Amino acid sequence: MSLTDIYFKAPVWLQNAACASVSVLNYRERYGGSFPDIMAEYRERRGWSADRLADYRDRRLRKMVDHCYRTVPYYTRLFNELGVAPSRIKTIDDLRLLPVLSKDDVRVCPDDFLSNDYRGKRLIHRHTSGTTGSSFQFVMDPSAYREQWAVVWRYWEGLGIEFGKTHAMFGTRRIVAPSRTRPPFWRSKAALGEIYFSAFHESGDLIAHYFDEIEARHLEWIHGYPSLVTPLASYMVESGKRLSRPLRHLTLAAESLLPHQRSLMVEAFGVEPRMHYASSEGVANASQSSAGERYYIDEDYAVTEVVPVDGSDECIIVGTSLTNYAMPLLRWRMQDVAQEATDERGYRYLAKVEGRVEDYLLLPSGRKIGKLDHVFKDTRHFREAQIHQLPDYSVELIVVATRGDTAADEEIARRELRESGCDVPVSFCYVDCIPKTKAGKLKFVVSEVVEGRSGVRPS
Repeated sequence: MSLTDIYFKAPVWLQNAACASVSVLNYRERYGGSFPDIMAEYRERRGWSADRLADYRDRRLRKMVDHCYRTVPYYTRLFNELGVAPSRIKTIDDLRLLPVLSKDDVRVCPDDFLSNDYRGKRLIHRHTSGTTGSSFQFVMDPSAYREQWAVVWRYWEGLGIEFGKTHAMFGTRRIVAPSRTRPPFWRSKAALGEIYFSAFHESGDLIAHYFDEIEARHLEWIHGYPSLVTPLASYMVESGKRLSRPLRHLTLAAESLLPHQRSLMVEAFGVEPRMHYASSEGVANASQSSAGERYYIDEDYAVTEVVPVDGSDECIIVGTSLTNYAMPLLRWRMQDVAQEATDERGYRYLAKVEGRVEDYLLLPSGRKIGKLDHVFKDTRHFREAQIHQLPDYSVELIVVATRGDTAADEEIARRELRESGCDVPVSFCYVDCIPKTKAGKLKFVVSEVVEGRSGVRPS
């Protein structure tokens, strides 16, 4: 019997005790040791000019590149094979001298990416969620992990959230046995200030218990995946229930926020959701401003590039770590499509983060259609939705609906697809829930006819 099985069989009070104990360890990893000093430095840099931040970023980059060449076997070999001296990488623009790095490059020989200076030291083992079925395991030195949390808290504090504030957390950890049919469907991670709600019990009438618990605790902040907060918002809109103590903060991460999800949340909670763009690997970071749609790049934390994709007018995010000296990643390819811009003060930001590069439909003509989040923008009775393309190119829209009439919503979705150039048959399939990935995420587009991926054009 595994530890997970033992945990699921334990009484609720003991499960809460176990979660509380683990949260103490989590707290030490995130906020122990040097964290207060790191946090103070991030707060201080909040007021820096764009030029000062860019200079700081490039100084950190030069230090990281030198470390990579001297201590990381893969990069020693790469620089020598390319005939590029590490000293030539002085600014973000000079990174174009290096190729874009993919998960497959690391998987060939992951040990070659571990710095010789960190072999045998205590490291934190991490992994990405593997949304596309290809999770990635890596290590971080403890200081880099704390710096990752410092940049998150700088963003949250900028929204007016007090450090350590208790909140509802809608994440994907299995903290309640999937077979459980009675509340509570949440556990307390006290040291982190998290009331952790299960991602796997939100169907049917069970979601009402989530609302009741948040109401009873008078929680004013919800954080989590958009697809996990949406069922609660949908329940509140459909039932007409509202929190007696209005929500003050709704922060989201890990997935793209679709227009119909945002509309439900604003109507239910009365606040605008705010998004944070980050990577588990610590190679890119951008925080949505409290006043608008811009995702301001955290230049002092990582090097974030927006790079064209071969054969496409789209660009994807490519990131370089400035913090993780144990297993540094230079020009790491993300899968997120984005547009870059600069404001009147010179600060760079992501004008849009438009989902993942594989979120497109392929037409019989060979044309690809992406940026499909608008398809469900004005639908009122679609709680969740997924675009599924079948092998014959036809499109099936898989929908979790509210109790309202969906005829008008179907017409809206058909029209939006048609006006986007989708000329294949479209049908609807109504289900009680849409299966998520192993990481607990809701994949927006699932296509059975996509056979390849476009490469990135090093620039």
